[in-house]
Parts: sequence; C-alpha cells; structure tokens
Amino acid sequence: MSGRYVVGIDAGGSKTHALIADLEGHVVGGGESGPGNWEGVGLDGAFDAYAQAIDAALHTAGINRTDICAAGYALAGLDWESDVTRLESVIRRLDLPGPSTLVNDAFGALRAGSADGCGVAVIAGTGSTVAGRNRRGATFRTFGLGMHWGDFHGAAGLVWEATRAIGHAWIGRGPVTTLSDAFVQVYGAVDVPDLVERVSRGAAPPPNGRLAPLVFAAADAGDEVACRIVRQAGEELGLTAAAVVRKLALEHEAFDLVLAGGVFRARNRLLIGALTEQVRRCAPMARVVRLEAPPVAGSLLLAFDAAGVPTPPALCVRLLAEAHHWFQTMGGTE
Repeated sequence: MSGRYVVGIDAGGSKTHALIADLEGHVVGGGESGPGNWEGVGLDGAFDAYAQAIDAALHTAGINRTDICAAGYALAGLDWESDVTRLESVIRRLDLPGPSTLVNDAFGALRAGSADGCGVAVIAGTGSTVAGRNRRGATFRTFGLGMHWGDFHGAAGLVWEATRAIGHAWIGRGPVTTLSDAFVQVYGAVDVPDLVERVSRGAAPPPNGRLAPLVFAAADAGDEVACRIVRQAGEELGLTAAAVVRKLALEHEAFDLVLAGGVFRARNRLLIGALTEQVRRCAPMARVVRLEAPPVAGSLLLAFDAAGVPTPPALCVRLLAEAHHWFQTMGGTE
C-alpha cells in the first residue's frame, strides 16, 4: 500500500463533503461542494461535485492523489443494484488509487455512529430512512421515498402534521394550538386565513421542513397538539426501525441504534423516547447513539475498511472527534 491517506465522500441532495485522514485517524483536510445526488444533477453533475470536494480536500491537506490508498463513498441516489454500475463509472473517472467502498448514504451514517459498523441507523432530515446491518453482513434499508412508500416523519412530515392541526383548529375540528400563532408569526401574516391565502395564491412558499423547529419549540413549551405530533413521529420512526431490526434478526443482540439527521439535533426527549420505546419492545439491548460527527466520517471509516486497515475504538474516537472539529472550525456545514 503506497499511499498513507484515505478519503471519504458523503454526497447528498444539497451538498457533497470530502474528508481526508491519515492511517492513524487524524483528519488532515476537507472540502465541500454542491449537490451530489445524481438523480438531481445527472451523472456528470455528480462527478463534478465529487471531484470539486475531493480537490478541495487534497488542497487543504497538501497532498496529491497518489498519496491516497483507499476511498469510501456514501452516496445519495445509490438506491438499487442498477445504480452501482452507473456510479462505479463515475468513481473511476475520479482517478483515485486503491480500493473503494460504495454504499447508500444511510449506511455511511450507520458506519459513523455504530461501534462496529453494525446495528440500525434512523436518519431523519427532510425525509427519513432506516438502514441496518447485522454481524453476518446482511443489510436492509427502507425506500427513503417518503410517506407514499412507508417512510414517515422527517422534518417535512412533522410540518405537514402541524399544518393539518392548524387547519383543524381553525375550523373547529381539533383543539386550539400555539402552532397557529407560531406559523402566522413566522410568515408575517395577520391570522391563519391570511397565511393560508398567501400560500394558496403563491404569494408565500408552502410550509416545509425548515419550520420543524417551531413544532419542537411548541412541544417543549407543553402544547398538547405539538406534543402529540412529536410523539407520533417518534413512534412511527421507532416502528420502522423495529421492523428493520426484525428483518436483520437483531432482536436478541446488543447493537447501536444510531440517530442521525437534522431532526435529532433538536434533542427532543419526547421524540427520542417514543422512538426508543418502540425499538426496545422487540430489541431490549439496543443502545441509543445520537450521531454527533458529520456523516462523512462514516465514509472515512468505510475507506479504512476498503484498505483493510483496522479501526480500533481509539482510532474511531479520534477520527470522529476531529471530523466534527473540522466542520466546527473550518467552515464546513454538516
């Protein structure tokens, strides 16, 4: 193995991250570029995003491509077996030496958050996905295609439930909720009908996942409707995670239940408690881990795996901490 560094790439629908580490687990450089999901930007657009992030990481690390010995890619849009061939063709164009590992980005988050790369990850951002791997190497992942295909309650789902509750409160079908005033205020509207008119006539954008903090704030303040919405979201995510646990026959094992994505940054106890309760009904030894490091840290660990380099606990702790520090101090956005 001639190179002494590994590179990890995490490509999503809004941005692409690359990090480089040495074989002792020290992060030496990083880069960021635009959207890297080929479904949105095409294969050439995905190549450009990967290449720009990698070039930026190589520049900040002060090394060349020939110094790389392995790469790990956690890619949004790698959803089906047919996607592997098309994305492998993109990876080859990057001209990085050494072996590589390609996975759906949900498995990158799992690798970052679990002690041994096994367990179940619940990723809740705008939408949600649940992915798992057992110690026999079997994997399973939900579709990650929204409520129509069974994935409930990322940030968009929380806000959808909130707007429905606001509508029900206005017409008298449901209880009064402080969510009404919160949404009216953030839109600068006069009242609920004014808000709805603006949205329905295109004068204001429809409520989206970016308003999820309003739901958590109302729940934290004790609003019963918001509490119900948040609790229901946790239950739905937990039920899906429990289904993945059963698919992988993890019910009687100790494993890490990794919580990743913007929804969990709220640290809402009601959400996490409801989720955990559902999982532990079938898997009482599940250990809850909230992912603090950026998911691209999991891509780095996948690169270590590809290179056949062991990742003992001390190395993982160091790598995850330094990856988090890079994003905090060098301008990256998780």
